[in-house]
Amino acid sequence: MEQQQGDPRPPFPPENYGKRMWQLWGPILIKWGIEFLVSIVAMTFLAMAYQFADPEAFLEALDSEEAMIRLYDQLITRFLEAGTLIQGATSLVIIPVMWIFFHRDRVKEKMYGVIPNKKAPAWKYAAVVLMSLALCLGLNNLINIGNLVVVDEVYAETMEAMYSAAFPLQVLCLGVLVPISEELLFRGLLFRRLRERGTFLQAAFYSAVVFGLMHMNMVQMIYGFILGMMLAYVYEKYGSVKAPVLAHATMNLLSVTATQIGLMDWLMADIMRIGTVTVLCASVAASMFVFMQRIDEKPDLPGKNDNNDEKLTAF
Repeated sequence: MEQQQGDPRPPFPPENYGKRMWQLWGPILIKWGIEFLVSIVAMTFLAMAYQFADPEAFLEALDSEEAMIRLYDQLITRFLEAGTLIQGATSLVIIPVMWIFFHRDRVKEKMYGVIPNKKAPAWKYAAVVLMSLALCLGLNNLINIGNLVVVDEVYAETMEAMYSAAFPLQVLCLGVLVPISEELLFRGLLFRRLRERGTFLQAAFYSAVVFGLMHMNMVQMIYGFILGMMLAYVYEKYGSVKAPVLAHATMNLLSVTATQIGLMDWLMADIMRIGTVTVLCASVAASMFVFMQRIDEKPDLPGKNDNNDEKLTAF
């Protein structure tokens, strides 16, 4: 099936409601399933390690409800302490699974004659890095200025658990593996599949809402929604999932590094300092947005005349 010039959407055949819902929500359900299985494996491993380390206490827990509760609390504590490692292991499983779905979608596009957006040249990815750094630092400054950490205890506990791991482990898991797995899922699959039959704003908004809700606490929901919109825009303009992966990894690496070196504490020590840095971040992010707006992502359609400026954006 060939694209018809002037039709703003790709020429995919109609699907029944059930199949469409599975197409959109199936990968998320699979992600949850993988997370559940990895968590079970991790908890089982921790229980076995505890059994070998202190067999007497383990046997006591089998005979005493009070001892069992103590054992359970200890296992949960160890599980939370290993949260970053477990996240990394989960992402390692999720990445190849989501890549298979992502690759199948690209094959289907070719089969139906969809012409993808043009890919931006490598040098323009510098704007992705600069915008990501500016948005990440600026939004975190606003979170600290608003003292939202105190308001949302779940957010504070999540941050403490994430950043309690060794720094190299944080870099690998939070800075590399998690961004790849999440971008393949939320931008490479969810956003892209929504974009098949909707406008950019519709696909970006709904995928960003889901991305935010997945973080399960108020601060990260708002933060995730804003960055989800930006990541979808970057994907749309650059024509490659590598762009949002780079942006997400840049933001996570900055967060990990800033926490490690105490950057946020240094900024918060002087209200003028953090205010100035926040304004500079907004300026840099706005400048990079203007730069990205000038990127021509629309595909060159076969047989298009030079005098005809009409172009079709195939998500």
